Amino acid sequence: MDKFTTNTVVIGAGVVGLAIAKEISAKNKEVLVLEKEGKIGQITSSRNSGVIHAGMYYQSNSLKSKFCVEGNQLLYAYAKKFNVPFINTKKIIVANNESQLDQVLEIKNQAELNGVENLEILDAKQVNQLEPLIKSFGGLFVPSTGVIDQHSLMQSYLGEFENNGGMISYNSNVKKISIINNKFEIDVNDNENNQTIISCDYLINAAGIFASDVANTIDGLDKKYVPNTYLAKGNYFSLNKKLPITHLIYPVPEKISLGIHLTLEIDHSIKFGPDAEWVDDPHDYSVNEDLKSKFIKSINKYLPDITERMLSPAYAGLRPITSKDDKVKRDFTISTVEDHQIENLINLYAIESPGLTSSLAIARYIEERI
Repeated sequence: MDKFTTNTVVIGAGVVGLAIAKEISAKNKEVLVLEKEGKIGQITSSRNSGVIHAGMYYQSNSLKSKFCVEGNQLLYAYAKKFNVPFINTKKIIVANNESQLDQVLEIKNQAELNGVENLEILDAKQVNQLEPLIKSFGGLFVPSTGVIDQHSLMQSYLGEFENNGGMISYNSNVKKISIINNKFEIDVNDNENNQTIISCDYLINAAGIFASDVANTIDGLDKKYVPNTYLAKGNYFSLNKKLPITHLIYPVPEKISLGIHLTLEIDHSIKFGPDAEWVDDPHDYSVNEDLKSKFIKSINKYLPDITERMLSPAYAGLRPITSKDDKVKRDFTISTVEDHQIENLINLYAIESPGLTSSLAIARYIEERI
């Protein structure tokens, strides 16, 4: 059995875990990242829309609204500085009927409370001028939305982290975490069941959909501070033809998701999704072709001429959810000593959308507490 000592351990090499690791390691602290997969960003971070969100829908004074609005500006600046591919596509939230125009106005008002700027209400003619193929009764123009190559972003975070002297251990499965003499002792097995004990002063649990599982291995952590994590599966379909659409197109949000929206890839190809369904299997990434009819029904509300034959299954992703309440009421959970009474332990739960956009803002928040 090997033993290893470091200052800080971050569990999880998704976009948020890597952002945290690079931020802490930049302060001349030894940081080790433990990742259960064989590569970075293999779970939620690589299976999402890749959207740079503006911070529209979230409740005022929530962590989501705070980190998303702050993270939006940080992410654009970072992408420009480090040449991470992105497009400031902008977004139009479209009303599919007259009754939704009131909801569009409510979204605008909420977004402005959150600090989102330069929003513009559009009538149907203005939407049509921007996107002639899109059918609507009007909408909301959001100039700060865009898309980013999340794989390149994570590689950039990783490169910075490693340049800072940080280390990453892949295929590392956390079995048990003990607290001995005010230090965390992490029992880790690799895929061949070789055991290593890692001792550290600070522990950051950024394990995404497995964050609750990791927290439940910590001796001395009261289980009342560990929320149940539910898995929301989102499916995506790609459009197998080119269309002259340059903005992201979002419907008015649904109860458990933002609705099946039109997103552009960095190469300007089009995909639709995600939908939302509750699943139990953390390895369920299959895309059911039978969902095409459901997708088409939603898509045709704003893009009438798309047929099932134009869609191909793309991928599916899983989002960690700790509450099945209305989408806009859900928030990130960052549990610190003020909650669980354990010094130098930070657990991050329910880091779903807009986690990618918020990654740098979350990282700064965590670093200030280390």
